Amino acid sequence: MRDLPQFYYHRNFSEIIDGVASELQELLASRDTSFLNDFKSLPFASQCAYVRLAGRKGRVFHVDKFKYDEIEDLPAQYDLLTESGFTSRVTPGDFRDYLSSLSKPDLVGVLSDHACPTLYKKSWKKDVLVEIAYEAIAFDELSIPDTVIVQGRLDALNYLLYLFSGRIDESLQNLTLRDLGLVKMQKSEQHFGTRFGSLRAAKTAWFYASGLQNFRREEHAEVQRLMASIETWPEPLCAQSTGDRDKLVQSIGGLLERKGQLEAALRCYDQSDAPRCNERVVRLKYKLGEKDWVQTRLEAMIENPTSDDEHAFARDFYARKYKKKRTSIITDILRDSEVLELDEAFRNQPERAAAEHYRAKGLTCFRAENTPWKNLFGLLFWDELFPDTVSRRTPMALKSGDFYADNQAAIEAKLRDLDTPHLILIKLLKTLTAHYGEPQSIVKWRSKSLDRIQALVENSPKGSAAYMLRLMAQEWTRTKDGFPDLLVIQDGTCRLVEIKATGDVIRRNQLTRLRQLRAAGYRADILRVEWTIDPDQTYVVVDVETTGGRPGLHRVTEIGAVKVKGGKVIDEWSSLINPQRSIPPNITRITGITHEMVADAPIFAEVAESFAKFMGDAIFAAHNVNFDYGFISAEFQMIDQKFRHPKICTCASMRKLYPGYPSYSLKNLCREFHIDLKSHHRALCDAKAAAELLFLVNERRIEDA
Repeated sequence: MRDLPQFYYHRNFSEIIDGVASELQELLASRDTSFLNDFKSLPFASQCAYVRLAGRKGRVFHVDKFKYDEIEDLPAQYDLLTESGFTSRVTPGDFRDYLSSLSKPDLVGVLSDHACPTLYKKSWKKDVLVEIAYEAIAFDELSIPDTVIVQGRLDALNYLLYLFSGRIDESLQNLTLRDLGLVKMQKSEQHFGTRFGSLRAAKTAWFYASGLQNFRREEHAEVQRLMASIETWPEPLCAQSTGDRDKLVQSIGGLLERKGQLEAALRCYDQSDAPRCNERVVRLKYKLGEKDWVQTRLEAMIENPTSDDEHAFARDFYARKYKKKRTSIITDILRDSEVLELDEAFRNQPERAAAEHYRAKGLTCFRAENTPWKNLFGLLFWDELFPDTVSRRTPMALKSGDFYADNQAAIEAKLRDLDTPHLILIKLLKTLTAHYGEPQSIVKWRSKSLDRIQALVENSPKGSAAYMLRLMAQEWTRTKDGFPDLLVIQDGTCRLVEIKATGDVIRRNQLTRLRQLRAAGYRADILRVEWTIDPDQTYVVVDVETTGGRPGLHRVTEIGAVKVKGGKVIDEWSSLINPQRSIPPNITRITGITHEMVADAPIFAEVAESFAKFMGDAIFAAHNVNFDYGFISAEFQMIDQKFRHPKICTCASMRKLYPGYPSYSLKNLCREFHIDLKSHHRALCDAKAAAELLFLVNERRIEDA
């Protein structure tokens, strides 16, 4: 981490305002120009005092608590700032902010002096106490010292910061982090305002950005003002302001709905043609009884939708409300989808179970979802996304919807390269190698990042990958997620499969993505999983002996495992393990395993590969399975390897399927069912006995299926 120069904050602030003044002059109104000129007219010490103030959170400050040794005569500088309008004394309009600026003990003191003690409790949260004080105490009752000041001209300041970086209240901190070497900033981020063609466009974008900020911060007065002036909001003039307008309309419309003000919510939603707003209008009109209007509107949305999501909603709502269908289109799609029967031991891992099913058929199958698509997008368009250096943030052009228009020629050239997979993969590998590990928000850096990309690029139908990546470039926020779970290579081409188990639902973005993938030329399906008992399923029944009962603290001394399939034992594996720690005498008395027996035995790391190979893709079974699985998993974790298998417990299963026995310990069950257990508490013997119990369990499971 670098050391910062004494007046680094002044330099950073000057970098912002000088850059905006020199490059974005046409986007500044008289208020903004006046702010810049007045700031430049201040003495250097007063400028530093203001920048220190501007870098802090809140609007109201107790400057007697400030300590900046590098600024001479700090109180005098704040007096000068007040004379220049950069700060002011607290007024009634600042009262809530003043109360928020107090420490909780000071706030409680104010309440105890001026409010009825039955109104509050000292233990309540500060924000609750602030509201109580605001309602119970008059502004004139308090004597607020002159050392409490309010930051002024905030609208001008925040607008300048917005023009610089496209964000509100973050630029100063980001520049400090940059100087510390903790974050890198793109030059394109530092000239955000260049995307606006006029002062009016910039001010409109700022209106909606600041409106969203006020809503998120629950600035009640500002939100009320926005709600009251919906019909006079400015018309968006660019993709940035359109996107923020749509978000603000949805946020305020939702608030009005929650307040029960449905007519006001409708007027709000009418300000936007975004799919979500159109949907809310339809739902509210239907709720208000305007069914004929809704039917006509739905028919228009089906005929000429603004998006795939809107089309899906309109078809579904129309079918259920006007064609008397009892189920939604999404439910119908699930019912009509292909069914895959998988062993119920995988019930909590349906995607993994389906992947193993395809691999067992000799097909190449990857867990996919969004990652390979985002990785391919990020690596392919790296130079356009990050033209100078790497930012931790998603590029603003992606969020605003301007990315494709800003880079159309370069994007289309690269999309054409996808028709020659071997050449594009070489380019992607070079990008991956050059930038691996660099912090950003699109590419997920993993050791096998290129494997899934290669499978996708080499096996996509001609033009299909380009079709999807173009959509992502044009509408990133709507297309960056919702991709199917699995990527299956079948007959030399990609098949994309969304896995849904019983109780799962299809989200609308998933349905939209499936339609887009099909339109692109991919085979994209939903596969519905039903759980069953597979008589040919492979299990490995495991028993471990240990130095004690806590995985991680205690260690494994012996592993015994038998592989079973179709009701027969087909293989076995066992080994003593050197636990690399002492074996307590009471454990030796139970297991018979001594220090001498394990002294020359392999440590777990030396047998891990052999045991993992023996497990293969089998289901892990044991009597009290969490004990054995926990120890094996902990041993693998100690050598930085993952151990993940579905599991089944013979103890819990016997309890469920063979009720009524006084004890379900391994020893007692073996006695009840006449199972050989001559060397109890030695791993292989106990594993073989548990395997016999598993046969009983599966017999009953198959009978009950």
